[in-house]
Amino acid sequence: MLAESRADLLGRERQRVLGAAHDLVEREPRELATLLDRLTINVSELFRNPEKWEELRTKILPELLKRKRTLRIWSAGCSIGAEPYTLLMVLEQLTPGTRHHLLATDLDRKILEKAQRGTYAEAELRNVPKECRQKYMTPVGTDSQVTAAMRDRVTFRAHNLLSDPYEKDFDLIVCRNVVIYFTDDAKDQLFKKFSDSLVPGGVLFIGGTERIFNYRELGMDTRIPFFYEKQT
Repeated sequence: MLAESRADLLGRERQRVLGAAHDLVEREPRELATLLDRLTINVSELFRNPEKWEELRTKILPELLKRKRTLRIWSAGCSIGAEPYTLLMVLEQLTPGTRHHLLATDLDRKILEKAQRGTYAEAELRNVPKECRQKYMTPVGTDSQVTAAMRDRVTFRAHNLLSDPYEKDFDLIVCRNVVIYFTDDAKDQLFKKFSDSLVPGGVLFIGGTERIFNYRELGMDTRIPFFYEKQT
């Protein structure tokens, strides 16, 4: 009985805290932005872990491009936009001038505005190849901005990975360093949804600190670490 009483007490306290947070957001909508800033982590940079982007360029994308001239790609949890713009630069190296369908989503609408501007400090550009900076970026004061022509090729959209529906028929989904902040149950749900959203032969690209231990149960296989291919 004592254990049950403690559990009941903890449950009521949890509900009280959640209720207070809900009431605060209802009264002060601006507090929602503060809450999102604390819940979402927006540290990123272009070409993060450059060796994995090189594997994408040399081993993964050429195989996908053998099947289709234009690809459907989703950058899920895109944060400040470093990931989709890196994708664009890599694709431009392989298929110059080709307009692929590139969707980039994030829960945080405020950070999506920054992503759409495409302006980055030097620390966020340390891994960008020199030729890419010269072709696809222009100086803006002490920062650099992705060219308007490149920014126009990304569709940015707000999306909640846990509750919103997922689009289908993607050839490539990139979701790196995002699911590490979720519970194990939530991770399983997300990886299942990602698998369902890929075409047969499509690839899921995850972060260097992440693993999918049950990938075979999800109908996927892996030949290179951090890249999972949906089986036909």
